[in-house]
Amino acid sequence: MKFREIVGYLRERNKLSLRNVRTGQEIWHVFVSRINMALAVVALLLVVFVASLTTVAYTPVLDLIPGYPGSRSREALIANIMKLDSLSAEVGRWREYHANFAKILDGQVPVSEADTLRRQGVKGTVSSRIGLDSVLREQMTAEGSPYRLEDGSAARTRTEITFEMLPPVKGMIAKPFSPKTGVYGVEIAPAPNQVVLAVLDGTVILNSWNPESGNIVVIQHGGNMVSIYKQVAKVMKTTGEHIRAGEPVAVTGQLTDNKIPHMTFELWYNGTAVDPENYIVF
Repeated sequence: MKFREIVGYLRERNKLSLRNVRTGQEIWHVFVSRINMALAVVALLLVVFVASLTTVAYTPVLDLIPGYPGSRSREALIANIMKLDSLSAEVGRWREYHANFAKILDGQVPVSEADTLRRQGVKGTVSSRIGLDSVLREQMTAEGSPYRLEDGSAARTRTEITFEMLPPVKGMIAKPFSPKTGVYGVEIAPAPNQVVLAVLDGTVILNSWNPESGNIVVIQHGGNMVSIYKQVAKVMKTTGEHIRAGEPVAVTGQLTDNKIPHMTFELWYNGTAVDPENYIVF
């Protein structure tokens, strides 16, 4: 009985009217019940909640609240994470460079991780030995064979002879090779804005700048040969990039005060500087 009375009380209709004060005439009216008013309030709260959630999610209104992490804070956090990732990659490249450079000074051939994986295959397995491998090994180890590798000095001589290098730039030699005076390469006076070419196939192991030598590009070639290009105006390759002989790696400087910008070119074999004029016609 009480439940029915409560339901009847909630469903009881009431007339809400709007009348003119002067004439007493009814202008507008509506019939409402207590349960209808409660449902209307709940619906209004739901609409307000959805509108507030949409505003917070799709507008930068949180940026206006002091101390609250809004979209700008999230963007700054993402940017810092990307910078940290780039810094970690750069540190890794520098570690690989120093390790490769140490191998060069020891007369070894540096091999990057990417080259190792590429040689081993996608699955990381070493290719099986072919039948002619034993024949090739006998030819390379036989006494008196032109392919014998055990004689270090002879191998070095043959390697130097078989190198066919392209000139990095065309120009006059301003300073010749002179290790006693601290000149470990040749200083060339090329034409302004001339493209600098790679002398051999190889991989860029250094791309940096310092106040003494300006922009520097170092390329590791086969046979423990390293070429260094100093005092270039603009570098066109990045560290770890594989290049072909004759491919542009840098650009010489511009003509300033009628002075031709010089470029220093060095060749290092087994960690020792060699005279580039013995291999290249400039």
